[in-house]
Amino acid sequence: MHLRYISKGALIMFAGGDPWKINDTLQIGRPAQVSNLAQAFHDAGQSTGEAGAAFNLARKRFDEAWIHPGGGNPINDAVEVQRTTRSLGVQAAQLPKIGADLENVAAALAEAQRSGRGEISALEGLLQGLDDQIGEAVELEKDPRLTESERQLLNLYINGLEKHAIDDTQSSVDKLTQVRDQYSRQLKLSMANLRKQDGYEPPVQALYGDIPEAPPHDAEERRRNQIEAFKQAFGREPTSAADWETAAALDPQTYDPKFKGAKSEVRVVKIRPVPGQGVVRVSQWIEQRDVTSFPPWNRDLGNNRGPNPNFDPEDTKVTTYIDYENGIVVLRQNPSVEETSTGGPGQVKVGIPKGSVTQLPDGSVRIKYDAGNPFAPGITSDPNGPFADHTVTVNGDLVFTPGQGGVQINGTRTDYPSLEVYQDLPNGATHTVLIDPAQSGRSWGPAFNLPGHHDVGPLGGKAFAPFDTGGWNPKYDVPAPLPPTDFGPVTEIPSVPPLPTGSAVPA
Repeated sequence: MHLRYISKGALIMFAGGDPWKINDTLQIGRPAQVSNLAQAFHDAGQSTGEAGAAFNLARKRFDEAWIHPGGGNPINDAVEVQRTTRSLGVQAAQLPKIGADLENVAAALAEAQRSGRGEISALEGLLQGLDDQIGEAVELEKDPRLTESERQLLNLYINGLEKHAIDDTQSSVDKLTQVRDQYSRQLKLSMANLRKQDGYEPPVQALYGDIPEAPPHDAEERRRNQIEAFKQAFGREPTSAADWETAAALDPQTYDPKFKGAKSEVRVVKIRPVPGQGVVRVSQWIEQRDVTSFPPWNRDLGNNRGPNPNFDPEDTKVTTYIDYENGIVVLRQNPSVEETSTGGPGQVKVGIPKGSVTQLPDGSVRIKYDAGNPFAPGITSDPNGPFADHTVTVNGDLVFTPGQGGVQINGTRTDYPSLEVYQDLPNGATHTVLIDPAQSGRSWGPAFNLPGHHDVGPLGGKAFAPFDTGGWNPKYDVPAPLPPTDFGPVTEIPSVPPLPTGSAVPA
């Protein structure tokens, strides 16, 4: 990237952060060396089927993410394995477990580095294009035949390009911060697991570099809030990766300055756990920076991003988490922000999401949800009002079915906004379940597309059948719908009914 007219320093100042510096903290680590060390532990031990499968899955993640050329290894792998075996008295059967845990660290680091490189490459491409356009405009300004009004138009055009560059840089800062924070959390959890369960202290400085950190004050405050939110729901502090993911969704406090401290509205339902299915994270978000709402036709700020498997639960319009390990569904509506006449964040309001949860004996979960724009008139979300058949809200009816190959999603939802679904498994792997873009990416998307619906998944609405006929009406001896459980506050968490005696949720 060679910028002639755009100042990199000015971009960093106005964007409120340095994306290049954040990426540099990610690139310091040496994932190939971690992977080599993991392989040495794996090869030195007596591998069980479970440990072998976990290692192979983590190695696959690493191979898909790692694109750096090879380099010298500062760690003598064989000596490190021997040191660990002698100092800890580790049995041969334990060594592959250490290898699998280390391989997950390597995969997480490689994935973070790949995301960082990709984001910086995309940003620099955008900035170079904008800089070239500014250069063309500057050359046009030299034409003595230009009228005063034409010069003013050129100045406005250049100012717009400069603002575009700042917005792109700000977006990259936000995305890279999310990548860094996600990796930092994963690394800390993996390190704690290696120390506590395996009794092994990896050579962190030699392999990972300095662990990337978020700003200390914000990170500490957020961690405390997440612990308290999780304790309120479960009566204990979070420990596992699934715990911490759910804690982040349960924490209603927002941290982006545009929300001005307004809290998200969080509603929950406890379900029957399905161990091994991890956490399913669902985000419904607006890809544009700002859009026109319906009505009162004001400009509202969007999320200004594309699909992101590391999305922050507050960087959406509506967030849903299904924690199959702990047995809870979280429905979260984040604050809405109006845009001011100067393009900045203005008034903030938050609505209360509504919905229900129904669960089948096989662990399948049906979630009905409805979340309206808090700035819109009440009639737009009134089920008995003029929009009764097509309320102008983010709503849907989705079924999540767990299985050996992961969760499958079916059902129906509004044509707007975009939807992304990811599943985080207990072994550290994350896979994309569904990316369903909004029907329109234009500024008027909410106004024209919220009233419409479409099917998602191979079954679409056919997935509702076992829920609609899974109960029994004893009065008439006919099938009846299973009873739904409405979402409630974290202070009084409702639960789906227990299974009938003799039934069980398959693992």
